Amino acid sequence: MRQKLCRRLEDLEKISAAAARRIDSRVSADSAIEELREVLPANNFQQEPNESLAETLARFMGISLRELKAQLEELSRGHSQSVRMVGL
Repeated sequence: MRQKLCRRLEDLEKISAAAARRIDSRVSADSAIEELREVLPANNFQQEPNESLAETLARFMGISLRELKAQLEELSRGHSQSVRMVGL
């Protein structure tokens, strides 16, 4: 169980780092979406037919859609230092 949690944390840290790089380099939203569409399946996570990409990302992160939206809003305001990508 601990090994699984450590692996998931590593995956989330990679995604968080990739997101930070994308923000820093001002990459378009389209390429960020494409990266998410690649990263999620690479981590054995599939978007369900009845859910949005945002819902899939929130499920992958183990948080609610409301929490994801709040974190994205905070990121957009430039407070990335205070955003907690994982509820630890």
